[in-house]
Amino acid sequence: MDILDTDIKYLPGIGPKRADLLAREIGVHTYRDMLYYFPFRWIDKSKVYPISGIISSADIENEDSPSAAYVQIRGIITRMEMVGAIRGKAVKGKTRLVATMQDATGSIELVFFSGLRWITDKLKQGEEYIAFGKPSIFNGKVNLVHPEIYPPSQALTYGAGSMAGIYSTTEKMKNAGLTTRAIERLTKTLVTSLKEPLTETLPDFITQHLHLMSRDEALRTVHYPQNAKDLERARVRLKFEELFYVQLNILRYASDQRRKYRGYVFSHVGDTFNTFYHNHLPFQLTEAQKRVIRE
Repeated sequence: MDILDTDIKYLPGIGPKRADLLAREIGVHTYRDMLYYFPFRWIDKSKVYPISGIISSADIENEDSPSAAYVQIRGIITRMEMVGAIRGKAVKGKTRLVATMQDATGSIELVFFSGLRWITDKLKQGEEYIAFGKPSIFNGKVNLVHPEIYPPSQALTYGAGSMAGIYSTTEKMKNAGLTTRAIERLTKTLVTSLKEPLTETLPDFITQHLHLMSRDEALRTVHYPQNAKDLERARVRLKFEELFYVQLNILRYASDQRRKYRGYVFSHVGDTFNTFYHNHLPFQLTEAQKRVIRE
C-alpha cells in the first residue's frame, strides 16, 4: 500500500474528529490529499513591521504598501476587553474580544469574533507576542481581525527557509483550532514522516529536457520553499504535470472514440444517396448542405 493512501486520521495531531472535519470542509481524506492541499499564498515571515508603519489608513489603500497585504508585527498585549459581553460573559454571535498590542512605535487592536474562550486562555496581558494578519479599517481605526498570534519562541518554525505558506481554512476549522498555522504544522509533520522519496510520475526525457524539479522535491518545496526562486520552480513543475496529464487524458479519449466509432466509408455513391433528400425529406436543404453531401 502506498503511504500516501493512509487515512488522514492517523497523522499525529489529527485523530477521528479532526479527520472528519477536514473531509467535510476541504475534502482531505488521505495523506495524499493533505500533501496536495497547497498554500494559496506565501509570505516572507522573516520580516516584522513596526506598528506605526501600518496604522495609517492611506497605507492600506496603497497597493505598494506592506499594509495592502498580510503583515507581521511584534509587541506586548497591554489590554484585553470583551466587547458586547453581558456581565463579563460572552454572548454568542454578539461578542468580540479586542486586544491591544503595542510596540515601541505605536499600538493596534487585534479583534476576534470566534473561538473567544480559546483565544482568552491563550493570550496573557503583559506578555509579548507575534501577530500575523491582514490590516483592515473599522470605525476609522486600523486593526487586525483574527490574526495568527503566537509567542516569539515559536517564530519561523517553517523549515530552513523564511517563506511561509498560507492555507485556506473555514470558520468551522478555525473554531476547532485548525488555523492556517495549524495546517502548516500538520503538513510539516506529514512531510517529515515521508522518509523515502516520492515516486516520479514523469519520464526522465521530459524532466531533464525541461529542467524540471523531481516530483518529490517539488511537493516538499511548495510547502516549505527556501526562497521565491525555488518556490517558482516547484510551482512550474506541479503545474506542468497537472496540464500534461489533462492533455494525455484528452488524447486518450479522442483515440478511444476513433477506435470505437470508425464511421462508414462508402466505396460507391449511387443515385439513392444523391437523391434521397429530394424524395424523402419534407423540406429543402440549403445549397451549403447539398454541397457537403456531394463532397
